[in-house]
Amino acid sequence: MNAQLEYIAKTNHMKRDLLILFVKILLFVPLTYTLVEYKSYYDQAPLLGRLAYSLNVFLSANIFISSLRIILISWYKRRSTFSHTSTRGSFVLGINRIASVLNAIVIFFSLMMVFKINPKDFLTSITIVAAAIALIFKDYITNMISGLIIMFSDQLTLGDYIKIGEYEGQIIDITLVNIVINNDDDDIVMIPNNFVFTTNIVNQSFQNSRKVSVEFDLTLNHTMDREELKRRLGQLLDKHSNEVLENSMKLKVLSVQKDVAKYKIQFTLTNHGKTQSQFIKNIVLNEVLKIGNET
Repeated sequence: MNAQLEYIAKTNHMKRDLLILFVKILLFVPLTYTLVEYKSYYDQAPLLGRLAYSLNVFLSANIFISSLRIILISWYKRRSTFSHTSTRGSFVLGINRIASVLNAIVIFFSLMMVFKINPKDFLTSITIVAAAIALIFKDYITNMISGLIIMFSDQLTLGDYIKIGEYEGQIIDITLVNIVINNDDDDIVMIPNNFVFTTNIVNQSFQNSRKVSVEFDLTLNHTMDREELKRRLGQLLDKHSNEVLENSMKLKVLSVQKDVAKYKIQFTLTNHGKTQSQFIKNIVLNEVLKIGNET
C-alpha cells in the first residue's frame, strides 16, 4: 500500500513538473516572437527591452535545464524498473540540487543584463577575488562536492536509518552542506558531508535491516552468569513477540574491566520503526537497571 501511494505521489509530481515546463514554453514562445517582431518598440524603451531580453534568456536556459532534469530522472526511473532495482531518492535529489544551482546562476546573469553589466567583463574583473573566495571557502566547496558524491552514489538516501560516528537516526534531508538526521530522541542532527568520508557508517536500511543493538554495563558484584542473563533478557523479549522476531536475540560480552562488565544485546524487530525501536530499548534498559539493583 505504501509503495502504491509513493508511486502515485511520484507520478503526480512528474505531471506537475511537465505542466510547469509547458507553462514556461507558453511564455517563452510569444516573448521571443515580440522581441523579433517588435524590436523597434523595445529600442525606444531600453529598460523594458532589457527586462524582456533578460526574461527571455532566463526562460530559454530554465526550459533547457528543466527538460534535461526531467529526462534524466525519467531515464533513471525507467532503468531502475527494467533492472528490477529499487529507485533510491538520492540520485533524484542530486539532479534537483544541480538544477537549483544552475537556475540560480542563470538568474544572476539575467539580472546583470537588466543592469547593463557585461558578464564577460564582470568575470574577468573578479578572477582574483574569486580565487581568494575559493581559498577562504574551500571547506564549504569540498562539502558541496561531497554532498553531490553522496547523492549520486546511491549509498545513502532519504529515509535511510543510519549510524554515523556517535549519531544514529533517520535521514530526513541531504543538502549541499550536510546530512540531516532525526535521532531516536527526536532531535535534528546536522552532519557535515565531509564527515561521511572520514568515519564508518552503518546503513541499516540499505539491506532493509531491522536489527537493534543495546549496550550496557553491569558492575562485577551484580553481574550474573552470562547464560542466566541471556535467559532473563530472552524471557523479557518473548513477552513482546509482536515487536521482536522470535529467537533473534544475541548477547555478547564486549569487555571485562576492573569494576564493570560491558555487554551488547542484539535482536531483530518485526517492523522497523523509531518508536518501536525506542520502546524495546527502554524495556531492556529498565530490566538491566533491575538486575543492577539486585543484591
